[in-house]
Amino acid sequence: MPIITCNSGSSNTKLALFDGTNLNKIEDLQTHSKLETTAWLQSASKKNITSIGHRVVHGGDKFTAPVIITPQIIKELEEFIPLAPLHQPAALELIAEAMKLYPDIPHIACFDTGFHHTMPEIERMFALPKKYYDSGIKRYGFHGLSYEYIASVLQQHLGDKATGRVIVAHLGGGASACALKNLKSASTTMGFSTLDGLMMGTRCGALDAGVIMHLIEHKKMALDEINHLLYKESGLLGISGASSGMRELLASDEQAAHNAIELYCYIAAKQIAALLPAIGGLDALVFTGGIGEHAKPVREKIYAHLKWLGDFAVYAIATDEEIVIAKACERLSKN
Repeated sequence: MPIITCNSGSSNTKLALFDGTNLNKIEDLQTHSKLETTAWLQSASKKNITSIGHRVVHGGDKFTAPVIITPQIIKELEEFIPLAPLHQPAALELIAEAMKLYPDIPHIACFDTGFHHTMPEIERMFALPKKYYDSGIKRYGFHGLSYEYIASVLQQHLGDKATGRVIVAHLGGGASACALKNLKSASTTMGFSTLDGLMMGTRCGALDAGVIMHLIEHKKMALDEINHLLYKESGLLGISGASSGMRELLASDEQAAHNAIELYCYIAAKQIAALLPAIGGLDALVFTGGIGEHAKPVREKIYAHLKWLGDFAVYAIATDEEIVIAKACERLSKN
C-alpha cells in the first residue's frame, strides 16, 4: 500500500515512494523540472498508491498539524503565497497536478510552520503596535519538518543531552536555525517570511528595514524588483557574483567566493548565538540540510566563531523530511 511524498523546495522537488506497511523508502528522485516531476507521478500510478503527502511551507496560525486537503483548505493556503513566494505557489501547483492524477485518494498537507507553534508569544512578536500582531504579522518559523525529524532522532545521537539545550542549524538552499528545549521549538531565526535570519543561497537573511525604504525612496525600485533582489539575487549568489551553490564556491579560487563563504559562516554563528537566551546556554549544536551535512569546512568555520561559548557537542545528522510526511499520511489515512 504505497505512499507518495512530494517535497517542493526553493531549488528542486524531492519525490519519494514509501511502503505503506513499514514506511521503508522504496524509491526517491530529485527533480528540477515540472515535466520530470509530472512524469514520475504518472509512472507511479500503476502502484496502487493509497495517499500522497505534500510539504507546504506556510500554514500560518491555523494549520499547526497535518490535514487532509480540501478545496477550502487550498483557498486558505493561497492566502500565504505573499509570505513564501518561492515555495507556496510551487507546492500548490504540485498539489493541483497530483490531485488531477490521483483524485480518489487522500492528499495530505504537512506544514513547515507547524513545529514552531510551541514557541512562547514573546518569541513570536515584533516590536510593532499590537494590532499588527493581531492581524497575523508575527514570527512563524520554517523548516519545521526537518526540525521535527531531527528532534525525533536526537536521543539516538545525543543520549541524555537530547532533551537539553540544543540548537539545530538547517543549512541548504534555504537556511535557518532552531533552538530546542525538551525537543520542542523555543526560538528560530526565520520569522514572518522565509527571508529572515541566516544568509542563504539567493536570499539575504536578516536585513535592516531601512535598506528597503532606501531602495524605494532613493533607488526608485518597484516592489517586484525588491522582491526579486531579496529572494533571488542576494545571499551567496549576490556576494560571490557567481553561484548560489556552496560546493561550487568552496571549489573556487576567486576572492568573491571566499568572501561569500566567510560572510555566510559569520552570519550563521551570530544568528545561532542570538538564540541562546531562549534556552539559557548550549549543550549541543546539530548541523543538517545539504550544506550542514556535507560541507565540513562550513561547519568548522561556524564552530570557530562559537568556541567562546565553551564546551558543547557538535553533530552532523542527516534530515529526512519525507519520512515525517509519510508518517503523517499513515496516521491520517487510518482515521
